[in-house]
Amino acid sequence: MTLWHRTSWTLRWVARTWPRGTEGRDPFTWIWKAYRERTTPGGKVLCGIWFLLLPVSILSRGYLGGFALALLSALLATSWFLTLSPSRVPATAILPAAMREGETISVQVVLGSGGDPLPRGVGAWIFRTGDRLMAVGDGASPHPSGGRTVDVPLRALHRGIQSLEGPTVLRSDPLGLFRSRSLLQSPARIAILPRPCEVVSMDGLFRGPGGRSFAEALDAGMRGEEEFIGIRPWREGDALRALHHRGWARTGHPMVRETEAPAGGGIVVAFHSGCSSWARRSLMDPAISLASGVAAFLCVRNALAGFFLDDAWVPLTARDPLLSVGTALAALPASGGWGRHRGRRPAATIPVVDVPLVLIAYSDDLQQPVGTTTPGRILWVDWGEGRIPDALVRIGPDRILTGAVRL
Repeated sequence: MTLWHRTSWTLRWVARTWPRGTEGRDPFTWIWKAYRERTTPGGKVLCGIWFLLLPVSILSRGYLGGFALALLSALLATSWFLTLSPSRVPATAILPAAMREGETISVQVVLGSGGDPLPRGVGAWIFRTGDRLMAVGDGASPHPSGGRTVDVPLRALHRGIQSLEGPTVLRSDPLGLFRSRSLLQSPARIAILPRPCEVVSMDGLFRGPGGRSFAEALDAGMRGEEEFIGIRPWREGDALRALHHRGWARTGHPMVRETEAPAGGGIVVAFHSGCSSWARRSLMDPAISLASGVAAFLCVRNALAGFFLDDAWVPLTARDPLLSVGTALAALPASGGWGRHRGRRPAATIPVVDVPLVLIAYSDDLQQPVGTTTPGRILWVDWGEGRIPDALVRIGPDRILTGAVRL
């Protein structure tokens, strides 16, 4: 990647991750929230016309546009005063626990309670979504068939853990220019999982020292061979098919079969998020996408033996191990924009495990694997073209975000 492409990549990353300012408490943010939430789409158009007529009328001393400005001002002021009283209609929102980056889902907001009829012009929306979520549109009314449900298209912009304040109940004035608002405090947290890149194959990991161990680990996982080693008490996340009915009848408590994958029956994935260079932090999200894609590739083949995040073991649920990986990666702090500095962290090292391991990192201070005899591969997200050590496999960020990856 040339210097120009690298510079444009970094500038696009800064623009993409720059905070939208929807979580601020300053007066300007408050005014913007009031304008965005209190005015209807038609009211926003008339407000724009009012701001265009104002300087023209002032400069012409009222001869050009003065009457139109006065009439429009009276119309907007009347609509504003009609909506000073907030709506008292209760509402509840059915929010998802997790979303995928780039995904758009329909969130249902249920208005009212019991059999009471809804007031005229009532609606709902979700405005205060933070920097990682965005509601597509600007307010909605219940279905014309007389229902009480409002569908809000909610789009996940960036991975992370996003907090929501709750839905906002709206009620338009008779002129349809302004609307009263009532924020219902029902806080919720949504985990926005990273978008995994498409990993087509991992045949490249089978070459070189330790390649046979990777091939055997992947083949054993696809065969699904497991060895029965005993029974244990049931834990949250265990599959129902693993229940041991004889042990349950004997002990009186739910028991499950404890199995162990055979030697070479899985591959451990590790991700290191530390980076000491500001310029290289634009590679963090592509590296996270690669880690999620590698975990998904192994999960489909039942070959994901474990996951490390910054040298810490991430517990994987038996029901959906990929969800555990995505939630752990989503909890990482954002890497770009104002006030999102990441301090210097220790260089990435390969954890000591007894199965083949794949380490994914993007830092420029990588260390060679030491103190372990386990076959390992380092997938290094980098945009350079120079010579690198034999232990590293360079993956370009453009390959991760725009096309399928062959490892």
